Amino acid sequence: MSTRSTTQSESSTRSRDFSEEEVYDAVKNLRRRYVLYYLNERGRPVELGDLAEQVAAWENNVAVEDVSPEQRKSVYSALYQTHLPKLEDIGIVTYDRESKRVSFSDCANDFQLYLANDSGTTIPWDRLYLLFSVLGTALVGLAWLGVLTVSPLGVATLLLVLFGTAAVGHVYDRYCWRQRFDGTTPDFALEFDGQRWFR
Repeated sequence: MSTRSTTQSESSTRSRDFSEEEVYDAVKNLRRRYVLYYLNERGRPVELGDLAEQVAAWENNVAVEDVSPEQRKSVYSALYQTHLPKLEDIGIVTYDRESKRVSFSDCANDFQLYLANDSGTTIPWDRLYLLFSVLGTALVGLAWLGVLTVSPLGVATLLLVLFGTAAVGHVYDRYCWRQRFDGTTPDFALEFDGQRWFR
């Protein structure tokens, strides 16, 4: 491994705080926001070629498979020559030039990048509803077998309370999410260390 590669590896794993200026500098360019969003969505290192194809697809509003060689080459060159080095200098991203893989640096684990118009929530409500469904099925089965001395009305009342409470919580959670990004453009919203930066 070369001295340059070793230095980059050490700097990428060194924990430090990012200044507001550095964070803004990282996300003020649309292509760099695309890079960060793609890495955040994948949650793992990605091939530079795959990254370039996806960014080109977003820029040209086409499916990945419809990206032309010229569009891919243009984005690939810009990422390789300009945007990835910039993100590396800031310390958010690392690029392995041997494997051609791009990933978040270890000190960028606190970054959360969303589409500002994503209908996100802070709780996996689908899993909670599934849990309640399984619980309800188990209670009905046990009551039918006589294991539980609970009337069908009692089981139904319990399930209604559980699902009703969850529904209210779900609606409130969605409301809180919309309030977090109220007034932002349908672009990307960045959260870092408890603060928010928008385009």
